[in-house]
Amino acid sequence: MPQFQSKPRTTNQRQVIFDYIKTTSLSHPTAEVIFESVRKKLPRISFGTVYRNLLVLEDQGLIIPLYYTKDHVRYDAIMENHYHFICQRCDKVENISMEEMLELNKQIAKRHELQIDYHRIYFYGLCGDCKKV
Repeated sequence: MPQFQSKPRTTNQRQVIFDYIKTTSLSHPTAEVIFESVRKKLPRISFGTVYRNLLVLEDQGLIIPLYYTKDHVRYDAIMENHYHFICQRCDKVENISMEEMLELNKQIAKRHELQIDYHRIYFYGLCGDCKKV
């Protein structure tokens, strides 16, 4: 696993952004959603400042961007290996827990003589709400 931090080397703006992502880790917010929410606490913040701070938080190992299509990026503050389900209709992202996969890094590393630090897996389909429609 990469050397993840638990607290950002920070400015006030970066701390507010990081705190918001941590408290919304189940919804995996986009940069736009983060900007709209953070702006309530910091009315003078620009979208560019939010975006630059997201890149810094990523570089510091505090958040992970979820690039699941070329047009969609969401942010996650849960740093342990876990999996995501993406609804192809409503764009909802959900965490999926799969205990049986926790040893995946070790198994793949051993079989292929590699060093694996972490992995990401995405599942695509329809969420429960969209499946009903």
